[in-house]
Amino acid sequence: MGETFQWGGMDGDDFMEEMENDLRDLSLERSITTGLKTAEEIERLTVDEKLNDVDRALYLLSSGQDVQRISVVRDLAKLIRENQVEGMKQVVPKVREVLHLSCQELQEAATQAFVQIAEDKSIPPQLYAQTFLQTILQNIESRDPDISDSWLSVLLQVIKYLPKEIIKRDILSIAIAKGQLNQSVQSRLASCQIIGKVATRFDSFMIKKDVLPLVTALCQDVDYEVRACMCKELAIVARGLGLEPTQSAILPELVELSNDEESCVRLSALETIVNLLSLLDDETCNHTIIPLVCKYCDNAMQNKDVTLPSIAKQFGRLCHGLSVNLTEEQKIWSLNYYRDLCVFGLHEKPSQEDALLRLPATLMSSEGHDATDELILELLSKNPRIQALYKEEERHRECRHHSAFNMPCMVLFAGAKNFKSELYSSFASLCDDPEEQVRVSLAKGFHEVAKLLGNSVSAIQGEFINFLSDENEEVVSAIISNLPETCEAFSKGLDQGHTKIFGFRKDRNRVLKTENFFAEVIPALLAAEARAAKSRNWRLHSDILDRFSYLTRCLSSEQVYQKFVPVVFNCITSHKPLPVHLAACRTICVFIKHNKKQEQRQELCSRLIEECRNHQSSRYRRLFLDVCVFLIEIFSKSFFNQYFFEKVLELAEDPIPNVRLRCCSLLPLLKSQLKLPKDRQLLQQLDLVVRKLLVMEKDRDVTAAIRQAATDMDKFQVVVESLTTKHYFEEDVLDQKKEDEERLLIQLEVKEKEDNDKETTSTKPERRRTEAKTNERNIGSASTPAKKASRLKAVSASGRKSIPSPTGPPTHTANRASSGQAGKKAATKLARAKKTEAVNGTPTTPPTRIPSKAGKKSPAPELNNNTKPAISRLKKKESSIPSSTSIPTSSDVRRSSLGNLAHERRSSLKSEQSHKGSTGSLDRKSTSGDVTRRSSGGSIPQPRVTKSPSLRTSGNTTPKVRRAAKP
Repeated sequence: MGETFQWGGMDGDDFMEEMENDLRDLSLERSITTGLKTAEEIERLTVDEKLNDVDRALYLLSSGQDVQRISVVRDLAKLIRENQVEGMKQVVPKVREVLHLSCQELQEAATQAFVQIAEDKSIPPQLYAQTFLQTILQNIESRDPDISDSWLSVLLQVIKYLPKEIIKRDILSIAIAKGQLNQSVQSRLASCQIIGKVATRFDSFMIKKDVLPLVTALCQDVDYEVRACMCKELAIVARGLGLEPTQSAILPELVELSNDEESCVRLSALETIVNLLSLLDDETCNHTIIPLVCKYCDNAMQNKDVTLPSIAKQFGRLCHGLSVNLTEEQKIWSLNYYRDLCVFGLHEKPSQEDALLRLPATLMSSEGHDATDELILELLSKNPRIQALYKEEERHRECRHHSAFNMPCMVLFAGAKNFKSELYSSFASLCDDPEEQVRVSLAKGFHEVAKLLGNSVSAIQGEFINFLSDENEEVVSAIISNLPETCEAFSKGLDQGHTKIFGFRKDRNRVLKTENFFAEVIPALLAAEARAAKSRNWRLHSDILDRFSYLTRCLSSEQVYQKFVPVVFNCITSHKPLPVHLAACRTICVFIKHNKKQEQRQELCSRLIEECRNHQSSRYRRLFLDVCVFLIEIFSKSFFNQYFFEKVLELAEDPIPNVRLRCCSLLPLLKSQLKLPKDRQLLQQLDLVVRKLLVMEKDRDVTAAIRQAATDMDKFQVVVESLTTKHYFEEDVLDQKKEDEERLLIQLEVKEKEDNDKETTSTKPERRRTEAKTNERNIGSASTPAKKASRLKAVSASGRKSIPSPTGPPTHTANRASSGQAGKKAATKLARAKKTEAVNGTPTTPPTRIPSKAGKKSPAPELNNNTKPAISRLKKKESSIPSSTSIPTSSDVRRSSLGNLAHERRSSLKSEQSHKGSTGSLDRKSTSGDVTRRSSGGSIPQPRVTKSPSLRTSGNTTPKVRRAAKP
């Protein structure tokens, strides 16, 4: 529109007429005449299609336009590979003719083609030297510096593909000629670069004879650019010469160049020294290099010249290369110098120039700056002093930036043990540096510092949290990019420190220690994710979510489930860019993979299906199909088929065509997840879905997609599990590994539950033993009168104590009412002891073992742990009995005949039956021939009496004695 429309000054008809005119002007059917070629130009650009590649190239190079010639030269390498003889005979000479008067764009195309031909080695080196090398050497002499530099770069690249004879004959002679003092500066600079490349192809003798004199002359050149350029190539020449010629010829020149009056020459000398450290021996480093470096660095720091940023850049390599040769004092000097570089420019007092320096930034940051402020900015920008101040501040920033880059190297130089005392202050200063470039540089190498510190890594925990909480997004992105390595270094460092202190540790203690450490890091990670979610930097947000998936290596599954799963699910359900959604979904899949509780895994799977698969928006249903790709990649086939296979098939009937279209692309992948015979039903469902889509689908794109999917599915063969022969492919091995990991998680969960159950049950016996001790005290006080009454009984004629039969009145009747239930149990035990004595005819004291045969002993009765106190008392009593009473006499043997023993046993059984009514606490499992003792209430356990044909009992170890025959 040429005029401005005024709403108030035009009626409806005029408005419609104006709109029609505007639409007519914007009509797409309007003929365009500008930029069209005339018939003559089209005829000149037309090429006969019947021509072959060689003839077409010759025709275009002869009469074509510049665009066509450039196209031919770019395809020259391909033309020579396919038609070597004709191309070298006809096309290459024509190209060499065209290059003399061609434009710069054609020259650039030729340089790329010549390098490509040399790399392909499609022609012999001798032929290449006769044709292409001569063209390269001629174009180096071009008066146009850009064209000359381009062909010089080609020569430097093709030298490594040429034989030594050609290099010495054709290239070295040109380098020597260009290096003469009467040549231009540009020629001498080219000579320096050619010498550096040639020295890599010659041996030491040839370099010393033909190259070294020219090198010495160029190091003494009157132009500082030539000296600096030759100084950069000294390291390559020295490697070709060897150690002894380097010490005698190269080092003196290098020392002199390091003291040059030009800063660029000194910088080149410092770089050369760093590159030569691996070649020099210890003596040379101790007596030449180390004093030279110390003097060089001290002068630069005192003068604060422009070489300080370069020193800060190379200082890490210097310290690392000379670490073996440095003394303790020199190491202390190196660390002090590095600390000065880390704070260079921060602690200087502000001056008037600094105020002027900050004035432009202050004016620019103010919202209401006017024309006067802009005039001040313009004047200040033109002031040379202000420009110098800007350069000085830039130099300070570069020093700290390079110092931050060298921090890992300096940690390796100082050692992890000395980090806290030597480098921590500098490390903290760089972390809090006001320049974001410095913090970004340190954040990128933070994981390397954490790895080097080992068990001292906890010293930089606060700086790690500060980086995560930094307001600058570049700093957060730098620390997040290496988050897995950093967290793993923290976890391993804590494990090493824990092992060193305690000597050993269990896996559970390690997990608890790691969880306590990351308790402070987790809020910082979540805060960084929240800030990234609020910002517009979706790339940073997706990177943070993606790095969250690696936290399963360091944190417990419970911490991940409680802290990170809600945050990641919130990113899935909220309206975020697609990369953020995909990163969150993949992280959730990894969380499900490493979760140790089956209930939580099922919950997360169900929630993922509910939030994405069953969502009302088609965007989330398509997202669910993208998530399935991650699930297939991470989980085993059986897991995916169990939880997600049927859910994907259901989306084939989605009302939105885009969802069905995405589902069709997944159908071949679904078929690859099946295994026969266990997945036969799923295979039938898949075939049914494909047939239904082929018949009933009406959308054009979905129809084409399902046909392509059906074609691809026919190429897949479903895996059949065999019981006899098993042929595993790589995919099967990976799937089996995933399935074993999932099965291991289930087994670990079951084992953990069993361990927890054992811990809970192990506390019950302790409670029982405590209750038993309490009951024992009560029973002991209740059974004391009964024991005293039993001791007052009559003594038998043989001199042994006898206990009356239990058929008489019980002695514990008086104690029953006073002692309650405890007294009743004690009386029951006392009655059982009396019965045992009545059956055996002997007291309940444990008898002495008597060997039945020489060299053999009778088996000892089995006793449990509860009878240890009683046994100790019985042993004391046994030791007080004389030895004569432990051996049965002949009268005892006659008295213990079978008839008498049977009669005594029958009488004891009758007394036991009559006494059952009064003592109802006997064991129901005991029979007439087997009386089993039970220890309850802490009473003294009695020996067990078992009926056997040999008449032996566990309570009486008297051997079996046969009846003596009558005379």
